Amino acid sequence: MINSQLFESNITSEVIKNIEAQDYLAIDTEFMREKTFFAQLCLIQVGLPKSIYCIDALLNLELKKFWESASKKAWIIHSARQDLEVIYQTTNTLPINLFDTQIASGILGYAPQMGYATLVENLFEVILEKNQTRANWSKRPFTKEMLTYAAEDVEYLLESHAILTEKLQRLGRVTWAEEDSNILINKDIYNTSTKNAGDKIRAIQYLSGKEKKAAYLIAGWREKRAITKDLPRKWILSDRTILDIATMGIKEITDLRKVKNLPASFINNSGDEILKLLEISSKDYEDYIAQLKITEQQKKIVHEMSKIIKEESDKLNIYPEILASKKELKILVCGNLNSRVSNGWRKNIIGNKLLNLMN
Repeated sequence: MINSQLFESNITSEVIKNIEAQDYLAIDTEFMREKTFFAQLCLIQVGLPKSIYCIDALLNLELKKFWESASKKAWIIHSARQDLEVIYQTTNTLPINLFDTQIASGILGYAPQMGYATLVENLFEVILEKNQTRANWSKRPFTKEMLTYAAEDVEYLLESHAILTEKLQRLGRVTWAEEDSNILINKDIYNTSTKNAGDKIRAIQYLSGKEKKAAYLIAGWREKRAITKDLPRKWILSDRTILDIATMGIKEITDLRKVKNLPASFINNSGDEILKLLEISSKDYEDYIAQLKITEQQKKIVHEMSKIIKEESDKLNIYPEILASKKELKILVCGNLNSRVSNGWRKNIIGNKLLNLMN
Protein backbone atom coordinates (compact mmCIF):
# COMPACT_ATOMS: atom_id res chain seq x y z
CA MET A 1 0.00 0.00 0.00
CA ILE A 2 1.15 3.56 -0.72
CA ASN A 3 2.38 5.36 2.38
CA SER A 4 -0.36 7.49 3.94
CA GLN A 5 -0.09 10.38 6.37
CA LEU A 6 -2.72 11.82 8.68
CA PHE A 7 -2.72 15.59 9.18
CA GLU A 8 -4.60 16.52 12.34
CA SER A 9 -3.42 20.09 12.82
CA ASN A 10 -1.38 21.91 10.19
CA ILE A 11 -0.67 20.92 6.59
CA THR A 12 3.02 21.40 5.87
CA SER A 13 4.41 23.55 3.08
CA GLU A 14 5.98 20.38 1.66
CA VAL A 15 2.52 18.89 1.17
CA ILE A 16 1.33 22.03 -0.61
CA LYS A 17 4.40 21.93 -2.89
CA ASN A 18 3.78 18.27 -3.68
CA ILE A 19 0.16 19.04 -4.57
CA GLU A 20 1.16 21.99 -6.74
CA ALA A 21 3.57 19.76 -8.67
CA GLN A 22 0.78 17.40 -9.79
CA ASP A 23 -1.47 17.51 -12.84
CA TYR A 24 -4.05 15.21 -11.22
CA LEU A 25 -5.21 14.68 -7.66
CA ALA A 26 -7.10 11.60 -6.53
CA ILE A 27 -9.80 12.90 -4.17
CA ASP A 28 -12.28 11.32 -1.79
CA THR A 29 -14.08 12.51 1.31
CA GLU A 30 -15.67 11.10 4.41
CA PHE A 31 -18.61 13.03 5.83
CA MET A 32 -21.64 12.81 8.09
CA ARG A 33 -25.09 14.10 7.12
CA GLU A 34 -27.66 12.07 9.06
CA LYS A 35 -28.38 14.83 11.60
CA THR A 36 -27.71 17.99 9.60
CA PHE A 37 -28.94 19.79 6.49
CA PHE A 38 -25.43 20.41 5.23
CA ALA A 39 -23.12 17.43 5.26
CA GLN A 40 -20.28 17.74 7.77
CA LEU A 41 -16.95 17.28 5.99
CA CYS A 42 -14.82 15.16 8.30
CA LEU A 43 -11.88 13.84 6.30
CA ILE A 44 -10.30 14.65 2.93
CA GLN A 45 -8.17 12.02 1.22
CA VAL A 46 -5.71 13.17 -1.44
CA GLY A 47 -3.88 10.60 -3.53
CA LEU A 48 -0.57 11.38 -5.25
CA PRO A 49 1.64 8.91 -7.13
CA LYS A 50 3.77 8.13 -4.07
CA SER A 51 1.78 9.56 -1.17
CA ILE A 52 -1.69 9.63 0.32
CA TYR A 53 -2.67 12.55 2.55
CA CYS A 54 -5.57 12.10 4.97
CA ILE A 55 -6.53 15.57 6.13
CA ASP A 56 -8.72 15.94 9.20
CA ALA A 57 -11.25 18.57 8.09
CA LEU A 58 -12.57 19.07 11.64
CA LEU A 59 -9.27 19.63 13.47
CA ASN A 60 -7.52 21.55 10.68
CA LEU A 61 -8.95 25.02 11.09
CA GLU A 62 -6.88 26.61 8.31
CA LEU A 63 -7.15 24.86 4.95
CA LYS A 64 -7.21 27.91 2.69
CA LYS A 65 -3.80 27.25 1.08
CA PHE A 66 -4.66 23.60 0.54
CA TRP A 67 -7.94 24.38 -1.24
CA GLU A 68 -6.33 27.16 -3.29
CA SER A 69 -3.71 24.71 -4.56
CA ALA A 70 -6.12 21.81 -5.03
CA SER A 71 -8.65 23.90 -6.96
CA LYS A 72 -6.10 24.55 -9.71
CA LYS A 73 -5.77 20.84 -10.46
CA ALA A 74 -7.83 18.21 -12.23
CA TRP A 75 -9.46 15.83 -9.76
CA ILE A 76 -10.05 12.13 -10.16
CA ILE A 77 -13.04 10.93 -8.11
CA HIS A 78 -15.21 7.85 -8.22
CA SER A 79 -18.90 8.80 -8.24
CA ALA A 80 -18.09 12.45 -7.68
CA ARG A 81 -21.40 14.21 -7.14
CA GLN A 82 -21.75 13.81 -3.37
CA ASP A 83 -18.07 14.52 -2.72
CA LEU A 84 -18.22 17.68 -4.83
CA GLU A 85 -21.42 18.81 -3.12
CA VAL A 86 -19.88 18.45 0.34
CA ILE A 87 -16.62 20.13 -0.69
CA TYR A 88 -18.35 23.02 -2.48
CA GLN A 89 -20.88 23.72 0.27
CA THR A 90 -18.11 23.59 2.89
CA THR A 91 -15.31 25.42 1.09
CA ASN A 92 -16.79 27.01 -2.06
CA THR A 93 -14.18 25.03 -4.03
CA LEU A 94 -14.44 22.99 -7.24
CA PRO A 95 -11.66 21.68 -9.52
CA ILE A 96 -10.73 23.07 -12.93
CA ASN A 97 -11.41 19.65 -14.47
CA LEU A 98 -12.88 16.36 -13.33
CA PHE A 99 -12.47 12.73 -14.32
CA ASP A 100 -15.15 10.57 -12.71
CA THR A 101 -14.02 6.95 -12.86
CA GLN A 102 -17.59 5.70 -12.44
CA ILE A 103 -18.73 7.70 -15.47
CA ALA A 104 -15.71 6.60 -17.49
CA SER A 105 -16.20 2.92 -16.66
CA GLY A 106 -19.84 3.12 -17.76
CA ILE A 107 -18.82 4.62 -21.10
CA LEU A 108 -16.44 1.68 -21.53
CA GLY A 109 -19.18 -0.90 -21.03
CA TYR A 110 -18.91 -1.64 -17.33
CA ALA A 111 -22.13 -1.75 -15.32
CA PRO A 112 -23.70 1.69 -14.64
CA GLN A 113 -23.22 3.03 -11.11
CA MET A 114 -20.39 0.55 -10.49
CA GLY A 115 -18.96 0.91 -6.99
CA TYR A 116 -15.33 1.78 -6.38
CA ALA A 117 -14.51 -1.60 -4.80
CA THR A 118 -15.96 -3.43 -7.81
CA LEU A 119 -13.95 -1.27 -10.20
CA VAL A 120 -10.74 -1.96 -8.28
CA GLU A 121 -11.48 -5.68 -8.32
CA ASN A 122 -12.10 -5.56 -12.07
CA LEU A 123 -8.98 -3.56 -12.91
CA PHE A 124 -6.48 -4.84 -10.34
CA GLU A 125 -7.93 -8.12 -8.99
CA VAL A 126 -7.70 -6.60 -5.50
CA ILE A 127 -10.45 -7.10 -2.92
CA LEU A 128 -10.97 -4.04 -0.73
CA GLU A 129 -12.27 -4.46 2.81
CA LYS A 130 -15.27 -2.11 2.82
CA ASN A 131 -15.91 -2.59 6.53
CA GLN A 132 -16.01 1.06 7.62
CA THR A 133 -18.88 2.24 5.41
CA ARG A 134 -21.04 3.12 8.42
CA ALA A 135 -18.24 4.47 10.60
CA ASN A 136 -18.75 7.69 12.55
CA TRP A 137 -16.25 9.95 10.82
CA SER A 138 -16.88 12.83 13.21
CA LYS A 139 -15.54 10.76 16.13
CA ARG A 140 -11.96 11.22 17.26
CA PRO A 141 -9.43 9.67 17.31
CA PHE A 142 -9.64 7.72 14.06
CA THR A 143 -9.02 4.02 14.36
CA LYS A 144 -6.33 2.29 12.32
CA GLU A 145 -9.07 0.48 10.39
CA MET A 146 -10.79 3.76 9.50
CA LEU A 147 -7.60 5.33 8.17
CA THR A 148 -6.74 2.22 6.13
CA TYR A 149 -10.24 2.27 4.64
CA ALA A 150 -9.98 6.00 3.88
CA ALA A 151 -6.56 5.68 2.22
CA GLU A 152 -7.69 2.76 0.06
CA ASP A 153 -10.48 4.95 -1.33
CA VAL A 154 -7.90 6.98 -3.26
CA GLU A 155 -5.04 4.49 -3.55
CA TYR A 156 -6.13 3.09 -6.92
CA LEU A 157 -7.70 6.19 -8.47
CA LEU A 158 -4.64 7.50 -10.31
CA GLU A 159 -3.89 4.10 -11.83
CA SER A 160 -7.57 3.63 -12.64
CA HIS A 161 -7.54 6.97 -14.44
CA ALA A 162 -4.54 5.88 -16.52
CA ILE A 163 -6.04 2.50 -17.42
CA LEU A 164 -9.50 3.86 -18.20
CA THR A 165 -8.07 6.73 -20.24
CA GLU A 166 -6.05 4.31 -22.36
CA LYS A 167 -9.16 2.22 -23.01
CA LEU A 168 -11.16 5.35 -23.84
CA GLN A 169 -8.48 6.54 -26.25
CA ARG A 170 -8.56 3.23 -28.12
CA LEU A 171 -12.32 3.63 -28.58
CA GLY A 172 -12.23 7.37 -29.30
CA ARG A 173 -14.33 8.14 -26.22
CA VAL A 174 -12.06 10.28 -24.05
CA THR A 175 -14.09 13.42 -24.79
CA TRP A 176 -17.28 11.54 -23.83
CA ALA A 177 -15.96 10.85 -20.33
CA GLU A 178 -14.55 14.36 -19.97
CA GLU A 179 -17.80 15.95 -21.08
CA ASP A 180 -20.01 13.88 -18.75
CA SER A 181 -17.61 14.32 -15.83
CA ASN A 182 -17.28 18.08 -16.18
CA ILE A 183 -21.05 18.54 -16.09
CA LEU A 184 -20.59 17.95 -12.36
CA ILE A 185 -18.35 20.98 -11.79
CA ASN A 186 -21.26 23.37 -12.17
CA LYS A 187 -21.86 25.44 -9.02
CA ASP A 188 -25.58 25.68 -9.76
CA ILE A 189 -25.95 21.96 -9.00
CA TYR A 190 -24.85 22.48 -5.40
CA ASN A 191 -26.34 25.86 -4.53
CA THR A 192 -29.42 25.57 -2.35
CA SER A 193 -32.61 27.36 -3.38
CA THR A 194 -35.74 27.77 -1.29
CA LYS A 195 -37.68 28.89 -4.36
CA ASN A 196 -37.45 25.51 -6.11
CA ALA A 197 -37.51 23.32 -3.01
CA GLY A 198 -40.84 21.84 -4.11
CA ASP A 199 -39.18 20.32 -7.16
CA LYS A 200 -37.60 17.77 -4.82
CA ILE A 201 -41.03 16.33 -3.97
CA ARG A 202 -42.16 14.40 -7.02
CA ALA A 203 -45.85 14.17 -6.12
CA ILE A 204 -46.17 17.97 -6.01
CA GLN A 205 -45.86 18.06 -9.80
CA TYR A 206 -49.26 16.38 -10.16
CA LEU A 207 -51.05 18.95 -8.01
CA SER A 208 -52.51 22.12 -9.49
CA GLY A 209 -53.84 25.53 -8.50
CA LYS A 210 -53.82 26.64 -4.91
CA GLU A 211 -52.88 23.16 -3.67
CA LYS A 212 -49.71 23.16 -5.76
CA LYS A 213 -48.87 26.72 -4.76
CA ALA A 214 -49.41 25.82 -1.10
CA ALA A 215 -47.13 22.80 -1.38
CA TYR A 216 -44.40 24.91 -3.02
CA LEU A 217 -44.68 27.63 -0.39
CA ILE A 218 -44.53 25.14 2.48
CA ALA A 219 -41.62 23.25 0.88
CA GLY A 220 -39.74 26.55 0.52
CA TRP A 221 -40.52 27.43 4.14
CA ARG A 222 -39.22 24.01 5.23
CA GLU A 223 -36.04 24.46 3.19
CA LYS A 224 -35.33 27.83 4.76
CA ARG A 225 -36.02 26.50 8.26
CA ALA A 226 -33.83 23.42 7.66
CA ILE A 227 -30.95 25.60 6.41
CA THR A 228 -31.26 28.00 9.34
CA LYS A 229 -31.32 25.21 11.92
CA ASP A 230 -28.94 22.98 9.92
CA LEU A 231 -31.28 20.04 10.29
CA PRO A 232 -32.47 17.44 7.74
CA ARG A 233 -35.55 18.60 5.81
CA LYS A 234 -37.67 15.73 7.03
CA TRP A 235 -36.89 16.57 10.66
CA ILE A 236 -38.79 19.80 10.05
CA LEU A 237 -41.68 18.31 8.02
CA SER A 238 -41.97 15.12 6.02
CA ASP A 239 -42.84 15.24 2.32
CA ARG A 240 -46.07 13.40 3.06
CA THR A 241 -47.07 15.96 5.70
CA ILE A 242 -46.42 18.86 3.28
CA LEU A 243 -48.75 17.24 0.76
CA ASP A 244 -51.40 16.60 3.42
CA ILE A 245 -51.34 20.20 4.66
CA ALA A 246 -51.54 21.51 1.09
CA THR A 247 -54.50 19.34 0.07
CA MET A 248 -56.72 19.11 3.18
CA GLY A 249 -58.39 22.50 2.87
CA ILE A 250 -56.93 23.73 6.15
CA LYS A 251 -58.06 27.14 7.36
CA GLU A 252 -57.61 27.13 11.14
CA ILE A 253 -55.25 25.80 13.80
CA THR A 254 -57.82 23.17 14.74
CA ASP A 255 -57.63 21.85 11.16
CA LEU A 256 -53.88 21.38 11.51
CA ARG A 257 -54.49 19.08 14.45
CA LYS A 258 -56.19 16.67 12.05
CA VAL A 259 -53.02 16.21 9.99
CA LYS A 260 -51.54 12.78 10.62
CA ASN A 261 -48.15 12.70 12.39
CA LEU A 262 -48.00 16.48 12.82
CA PRO A 263 -46.68 17.09 16.36
CA ALA A 264 -48.54 19.45 18.69
CA SER A 265 -45.24 21.24 19.36
CA PHE A 266 -44.91 22.05 15.64
CA ILE A 267 -48.47 23.42 15.53
CA ASN A 268 -47.84 25.55 18.62
CA ASN A 269 -44.54 26.94 17.33
CA SER A 270 -45.14 27.22 13.58
CA GLY A 271 -48.87 26.79 13.01
CA ASP A 272 -49.53 30.50 12.41
CA GLU A 273 -46.76 30.67 9.78
CA ILE A 274 -48.22 27.68 7.93
CA LEU A 275 -51.72 29.19 8.00
CA LYS A 276 -50.34 32.41 6.54
CA LEU A 277 -48.74 30.46 3.67
CA LEU A 278 -52.04 28.69 3.02
CA GLU A 279 -53.79 32.04 2.92
CA ILE A 280 -51.26 33.36 0.38
CA SER A 281 -51.72 30.24 -1.73
CA SER A 282 -55.46 30.91 -2.07
CA LYS A 283 -54.73 33.85 -4.41
CA ASP A 284 -52.91 34.17 -7.75
CA TYR A 285 -52.41 30.46 -8.26
CA GLU A 286 -53.33 30.26 -11.96
CA ASP A 287 -49.73 29.62 -13.07
CA TYR A 288 -49.47 26.51 -10.91
CA ILE A 289 -50.41 23.87 -13.45
CA ALA A 290 -50.28 20.11 -12.96
CA GLN A 291 -47.66 18.18 -14.87
CA LEU A 292 -49.45 16.13 -17.47
CA LYS A 293 -48.86 12.40 -17.55
CA ILE A 294 -47.60 11.17 -20.89
CA THR A 295 -50.26 10.21 -23.39
CA GLU A 296 -50.64 6.83 -25.08
CA GLN A 297 -49.10 8.28 -28.22
CA GLN A 298 -46.13 9.56 -26.23
CA LYS A 299 -45.74 6.14 -24.62
CA LYS A 300 -45.47 4.63 -28.09
CA ILE A 301 -42.79 7.16 -29.01
CA VAL A 302 -40.87 6.34 -25.82
CA HIS A 303 -41.09 2.66 -26.76
CA GLU A 304 -39.65 3.39 -30.21
CA MET A 305 -36.95 5.56 -28.64
CA SER A 306 -36.01 2.72 -26.31
CA LYS A 307 -35.53 0.46 -29.33
CA ILE A 308 -33.12 2.97 -30.87
CA ILE A 309 -31.26 3.29 -27.57
CA LYS A 310 -30.93 -0.50 -27.34
CA GLU A 311 -29.69 -0.84 -30.92
CA GLU A 312 -27.09 1.88 -30.52
CA SER A 313 -25.93 0.67 -27.10
CA ASP A 314 -25.43 -2.83 -28.53
CA LYS A 315 -23.24 -1.36 -31.27
CA LEU A 316 -21.21 0.55 -28.69
CA ASN A 317 -21.17 -2.38 -26.23
CA ILE A 318 -22.44 -0.26 -23.37
CA TYR A 319 -25.55 -0.40 -21.21
CA PRO A 320 -28.58 1.46 -22.66
CA GLU A 321 -28.95 3.74 -19.62
CA ILE A 322 -25.50 5.19 -20.33
CA LEU A 323 -27.00 6.70 -23.47
CA ALA A 324 -30.35 7.64 -21.94
CA SER A 325 -32.60 6.54 -19.11
CA LYS A 326 -36.32 5.89 -19.52
CA LYS A 327 -36.97 8.96 -17.37
CA GLU A 328 -34.94 11.14 -19.77
CA LEU A 329 -36.94 9.82 -22.72
CA LYS A 330 -40.24 10.66 -21.00
CA ILE A 331 -39.00 14.18 -20.29
CA LEU A 332 -37.94 14.51 -23.92
CA VAL A 333 -41.32 13.50 -25.37
CA CYS A 334 -42.99 16.00 -23.03
CA GLY A 335 -41.13 18.79 -24.85
CA ASN A 336 -38.05 19.42 -22.69
CA LEU A 337 -35.26 19.38 -25.28
CA ASN A 338 -32.58 20.50 -22.82
CA SER A 339 -31.35 17.03 -21.92
CA ARG A 340 -28.23 14.89 -22.36
CA VAL A 341 -29.62 13.11 -25.41
CA SER A 342 -30.04 16.30 -27.42
CA ASN A 343 -26.67 17.80 -26.50
CA GLY A 344 -23.00 16.88 -26.54
CA TRP A 345 -21.62 13.58 -27.80
CA ARG A 346 -25.01 11.82 -27.53
CA LYS A 347 -26.61 14.20 -30.01
CA ASN A 348 -24.98 12.69 -33.10
CA ILE A 349 -25.31 9.10 -31.89
CA ILE A 350 -28.95 9.11 -30.76
CA GLY A 351 -30.20 12.66 -30.25
CA ASN A 352 -31.08 13.46 -33.85
CA LYS A 353 -32.78 10.09 -34.34
CA LEU A 354 -34.89 10.56 -31.21
CA LEU A 355 -35.88 14.09 -32.18
CA ASN A 356 -36.94 12.86 -35.64
CA LEU A 357 -39.38 10.45 -33.96
CA MET A 358 -41.10 13.42 -32.34
CA ASN A 359 -41.68 15.25 -35.64
